[in-house]
Amino acid sequence: MTLNDFITRFQLHPPVGNQGYPHNAKQSAVLLPLCELEGELHILFCKRPSYLKHHPAEICFPGGKFELADGDLRTTALRESNEELNLAAQHINLIGELDAYWTLTGFEIKPYVGIITDLTAIQPAEDEVEKIFYIPFSALRTPQNWQPLPFVRQNKPRILQGFYTEHGLLWGATAQIVRNLVKQVSV
Repeated sequence: MTLNDFITRFQLHPPVGNQGYPHNAKQSAVLLPLCELEGELHILFCKRPSYLKHHPAEICFPGGKFELADGDLRTTALRESNEELNLAAQHINLIGELDAYWTLTGFEIKPYVGIITDLTAIQPAEDEVEKIFYIPFSALRTPQNWQPLPFVRQNKPRILQGFYTEHGLLWGATAQIVRNLVKQVSV
């Protein structure tokens, strides 16, 4: 899928909106960064350093907790992208958002979908990002590439879907946000 094809599909199928979720969740936002490499749509992912206290070595999107100075979650996503990737807002073309995702740990994550207009502007902050890498959207759209991951949380068996990469396992909230995006543009 090309970037233009994606934009058309994405804009034709806006998110439906969440209802019935807790209002006391800790708010956060992420940028779901898109780019076109060799004529094919890709998503940029970050891998966190293994020495971090929270979410060590996990694959994620640039993002973080809402701060009052941000004013809104869109600004949170852009601020965090600048902090983690040194990627200024002028190099991001926001094209929309996805429905919020609620984690089992009490966070509400609001994803903002943006096109990176200058990949050379990306300079990962070493203290927050070990590496960045790209996965073709076509690979993420292929159901056979996703694997069920059984686990237990609060004494309840659950199953998450995971995607194995050469940089580790894409799972949890980041994986679900990707799956929500795939679902939205596959309607």
